[in-house]
Amino acid sequence: MAILARSRGVPLLVGLRADLEELADGEPAVLDAESGRLIVNPSDVATSQFQLRKRARIAQTESEAKYRSIPAVSGSGTRITVQINVESETTLERLDPESCDGIGLTRTEFLFHDGLPDEEVQYRFYRRLIEWASGKPVVIRTLDAGGDKPIAGLTLLGEQNPFLGVRGIRLSFSNPEVFRVQVRALSRAAALGPLQIMLPMVTIPDELKTAREMLREEVDSLVSRGIAAAMPPVGIMVEVPAVAISIARFDAAFYSIGTNDLIQYVTASSRDSVALAPLYDATSPAVLELIARVAAHGRSVGREVSVCGDMASDPKLVRYLLEAGITSLSVTPAALGSVKHAVSAHGR
Repeated sequence: MAILARSRGVPLLVGLRADLEELADGEPAVLDAESGRLIVNPSDVATSQFQLRKRARIAQTESEAKYRSIPAVSGSGTRITVQINVESETTLERLDPESCDGIGLTRTEFLFHDGLPDEEVQYRFYRRLIEWASGKPVVIRTLDAGGDKPIAGLTLLGEQNPFLGVRGIRLSFSNPEVFRVQVRALSRAAALGPLQIMLPMVTIPDELKTAREMLREEVDSLVSRGIAAAMPPVGIMVEVPAVAISIARFDAAFYSIGTNDLIQYVTASSRDSVALAPLYDATSPAVLELIARVAAHGRSVGREVSVCGDMASDPKLVRYLLEAGITSLSVTPAALGSVKHAVSAHGR
């Protein structure tokens, strides 16, 4: 829910200690998602202040809108790639492909919410992404279920700590036929355009090797049957600290830093915990050092390193990523204008 809200620019509060059912119908309230407050029956002065803030936000959004359709270039002249995150089938509706540099992350979990999708259902969706991107890169992440994304009949029930359990690529290897169906659909779509596969929750190099081998087997099988298929580049999510620390051991085609989980694991603080919110810090020196480490490795071997977590979509945090050496961001569509504006302001 939080991911969908962010992608659409909708304010959302979680962890409220008040019982909303006790509020009377029609009772005035202000939802201040910036400070994490719900103010019931605000005073006239408070209402006036929030109205001023609202008008200022609207003016800022209108000012940033002009940046949506132009390339992102920092104040020092560095071209920054800004792609979008695709959260659902509706993400691309009324979105101009010229507003971004392609698709940097496609979350495929929504395809599995009503059951296991067959190869054709998945292929049609992946083909649609390639057609929309019109020759720009399309990065599609394999199923990242588990943790905070359970899927009935697939993810394990009763895990003591699902965020440290069978999730991401671990779950795919536990359900190899589900994984093979997905990579078959992906390899067929890869024959149509510049599709790239991204593996979630990778922890050791052997997981990347095994996934590539399974993908190669499916590509060879399709081609032997006269079905068009291609072997797409395979990259990894960098969200496990062990991967960021020993990034040189992972010979991936590209690296995408998932800051949501990386911050959670580095700070040992649940990203859903209101009580631990001060510890879940995107600007923690430890987090920024790992991001810089991965970026430096990417430069040394000529592989792209991008950031696709919430941190990339927050214009206030963009400067930290650029200073860490990141030159590629994947953001929610709603953040395209504000992030590009933040990029242009950096280094002036």
